[in-house]
Amino acid sequence: MIFLTIDVAHTVMVGVSSADFGQVEELAVRYSADARHHVEGLAPMIQEVLAEAGQKIARDVLRPDAVIVGTGPAAFTGLRAGLVTARALAAAWGVEVYGLSSLEVLALAAADQGANVVVPIIDARRKEVYALRARAMGADDVEVLSDPAVLKPADLAQILVDDPAVVATIEAGLYDQHFVSALLVSPTPVVMTRLLLSRLARQEAGEEIELSTEPQYLRRPDVHSGAQAQAPATGNPYHG
Repeated sequence: MIFLTIDVAHTVMVGVSSADFGQVEELAVRYSADARHHVEGLAPMIQEVLAEAGQKIARDVLRPDAVIVGTGPAAFTGLRAGLVTARALAAAWGVEVYGLSSLEVLALAAADQGANVVVPIIDARRKEVYALRARAMGADDVEVLSDPAVLKPADLAQILVDDPAVVATIEAGLYDQHFVSALLVSPTPVVMTRLLLSRLARQEAGEEIELSTEPQYLRRPDVHSGAQAQAPATGNPYHG
């Protein structure tokens, strides 16, 4: 199977992977650090990766068998652009589109580097981060131990004193005064594909696994709320 992967929750990542008999291979990938021009940048990046992947597998026109998209959490505008693009392409091609938490993808990337319990973080702006806690579960999946939340870096650092975990981030130096030993990870097409295949296998085994493309905003967009934008989550999300 051929998968188109899209994630715009942090840097913009577009890629193509192939999966045959449990072996997942990256065929093409593009990254962009421009987080303000998702709409303009996504289409050319998708065209490029499809063309490059097609050359590798000797196809003049490459149509993926499915689309995988990161569902955030992330800023409203960029995340919406990525999800709308993924849904529109899947509808045009007549293929399935699956959603994966962008934080869980980073957690699996950290597990690939040896982390067990991991707290992946994504810059939420306003001097805050999106974070969740997860644990490696087999070679290709993670178990979510706590739901995503918006936290101040200092508050998260204090939580980690009491409940240690490996912090993982795609952005080098992100609040490094609080997370000096953060693990640098990347949301590759291979990681996204492996996580999806594991979740699909778990679904087939009877588990209730959510793979919808419903976005995780965690905040209302400022354009709707002005100065009264939704406040970040409060309390300790890692302890019930």
